[in-house]
Amino acid sequence: MTQLNRRQLLASAAVAGVAAAGAGCEPQAAREPVKVHKNAEFYKADGTFDQDAAKTAYYDLMKAHGCPVYDSLKEQLWVLDFGLGRFTDVGMGGVFWLNEWDEKSNYGYLGHEIYLLPGQMIPEHQHVKHEAIQPKIEGWLCRWGETNCFGEGDASPEAKKVIPATEWKHTTVHHMTRVKPGECAKLNRPLAWHSQVAGPDGAIVTEFASYHSMDALRFKNPSVKL
Repeated sequence: MTQLNRRQLLASAAVAGVAAAGAGCEPQAAREPVKVHKNAEFYKADGTFDQDAAKTAYYDLMKAHGCPVYDSLKEQLWVLDFGLGRFTDVGMGGVFWLNEWDEKSNYGYLGHEIYLLPGQMIPEHQHVKHEAIQPKIEGWLCRWGETNCFGEGDASPEAKKVIPATEWKHTTVHHMTRVKPGECAKLNRPLAWHSQVAGPDGAIVTEFASYHSMDALRFKNPSVKL
């Protein structure tokens, strides 16, 4: 029997992982159309944010892309409109599969899934140091749809067309990296301001990062509420 060295085993595992990751995604031609919603669909008669409607929209997004909707995902999915009342412009869904901090060893890590409807934006923010926790550093793998990551660097000409007009005055970094399925982007340094806007078919993004502390979040838009 042929003996495989450690490098060969790791390479084989990587290939298998890629195949498994793509197994739940239907061929592009068989994919359902991704629905574009009206903002009013996500607010009740009294103006409060309808989380159930938002979650249903994300489940529909997942199904349209052939992305599995696990029971454990439904149990953990959270949704935000950032308190702005403009969910179709500024909002997100997410699942923290892992988010752990070990005080004794002073380390932590995050496994996070991000869900964005077509054209939906995560508003510009940064992650600062909080107590013993160092500023979060992160990277993103686009799995389905398309996302536009904004960060430091020369301004991209198309930035103003991609960032929702309602949020433009609260963005300061306009260097855009378009990330398609199977592609990654990352934060260029700790403390960097950044945002993200989904493409016309929405986006399902896996985030790899150090520990996420809600207390360490800072937003450019002073009206944002979590």
